[in-house]
Amino acid sequence: MTDELDRVRDHYRATGLTDRLKAALAVFGPEEERLKPEQLATLDQFHTRGLAATAELANLAVVTADMSVLDVGSGVGGPARFLAATYGCEVTGVDLSEPFVEAARYLTARTGQ
Repeated sequence: MTDELDRVRDHYRATGLTDRLKAALAVFGPEEERLKPEQLATLDQFHTRGLAATAELANLAVVTADMSVLDVGSGVGGPARFLAATYGCEVTGVDLSEPFVEAARYLTARTGQ
């Protein structure tokens, strides 16, 4: 099982991901400037149909502010941040890729979530 996990981690290894995101987000202003999750949609919605699909699935799940949501395979956290910002719910993201988790923490800090 450890070999399988290592292969998955290696597949999703993204060296320098946070630094690349910082460079790309410089167009929105200085690091201290808060970003809206919608501004990140093209960078952090790593699934088919992007933000539209996240919103539709949240609607189908009837997400509310009093819920706790678990996002397994959360990547850089786009859907998690969208749910927290839109519905006020608590979201926990879990991912095997350390560079993705680091990037998710950075992006979450930039949105003030």
